[in-house]
Amino acid sequence: MIDFRYHLVSLISVFLALAVGIVLGAGPLRENLGDQLAGQVEQLRTEAEQLRNDKEDLAARNDQLTTFIAEAGPQLVDTTLEGRHIVVLTDGDATRTAVERMNGLLDEADVASRAEVRLRSSLWDPAEAQTRAEALEQIRAIAPAVLPSSDAGALTDPALLAGTIPTLLDPEPAEPLPSELRSQVWQVLIDLQLVSIVGDLPERVDGIVVAAASPEELATGQDEQAAAEQSQNLLGAQTALVDALAGAQLPTVVSAVTPDNDGSTGILRTVRGNDAGQVLSTTDRLQEPDGPLLSILALVEQTRGGNGAYGTTVDADARMPELPETVAVSGQDAQNAQDGSAPSDGGGEGGADRDDTADGGEG
Repeated sequence: MIDFRYHLVSLISVFLALAVGIVLGAGPLRENLGDQLAGQVEQLRTEAEQLRNDKEDLAARNDQLTTFIAEAGPQLVDTTLEGRHIVVLTDGDATRTAVERMNGLLDEADVASRAEVRLRSSLWDPAEAQTRAEALEQIRAIAPAVLPSSDAGALTDPALLAGTIPTLLDPEPAEPLPSELRSQVWQVLIDLQLVSIVGDLPERVDGIVVAAASPEELATGQDEQAAAEQSQNLLGAQTALVDALAGAQLPTVVSAVTPDNDGSTGILRTVRGNDAGQVLSTTDRLQEPDGPLLSILALVEQTRGGNGAYGTTVDADARMPELPETVAVSGQDAQNAQDGSAPSDGGGEGGADRDDTADGGEG
């Protein structure tokens, strides 16, 4: 009994000692921890403020560079496309302002002619399936060779029709296409309101620029199922268009609107993410003041045998093509990057050789 009481008293003493130690040490410890946490919070607040200031400074300098590039546009492209016949493909009204600027730059580049082919929403709208089926029936009766090859019906109607357009623009398609039949196929697409044409299509096409809206801008107010079907139709049409453009071996640039500097959606991802990106050039930020200029400069590079991915999204190779005409601007961009005031754009240009001129065909 005495031993038990002794052990009990010993245990109680130990716990009392621990409790007293905790009570006596809690005050200074709590104060020390509080000071440390307060210091860390203040440091994080200071670092966050510095990052915010750096971001604002970076954005301001980037805006200055954008303005500088845009204002220098007419001088940069002066006579760079002299005598060439250029077609601009558009897929929505959202790119209208950018296309107007692009047309102005093409005039400064001294092109011989320019025309615009507008892809209508009926190419991918689920409600226009009957219209697309009718168009395909008529085209097969006129010139079936203009349609993309489709193993066991792998391509949908939107893809077949979209893939037809580069063949109609190609002056030297794989299957010879008499000008009369070419005109008849164009008329089918126009009559059924699948495309519209602004200006006169040239007898030969020397270069193509695709001005692409963002997927959100091409969406229409539909229920969830219809919206999903439209997205699939649009993706199929864009993929077929890109594949056909790559196969045509015409100098071609795909330029896209990239909200929030995001190039991970839409036609831009389609091109940069597959083999077409080894042949076609791409530019992002079409909605920005310098976007149309990047498109024309990339087209100039294409006509000289080069290609690349340009802009400011994470998968762009460089801010703009490295051309003799852009040396001064590239130097300004490099100086800003060295100063830490502009995003680093990465490396130069690739090269898919192609002839400087193309012959034959009629729009």
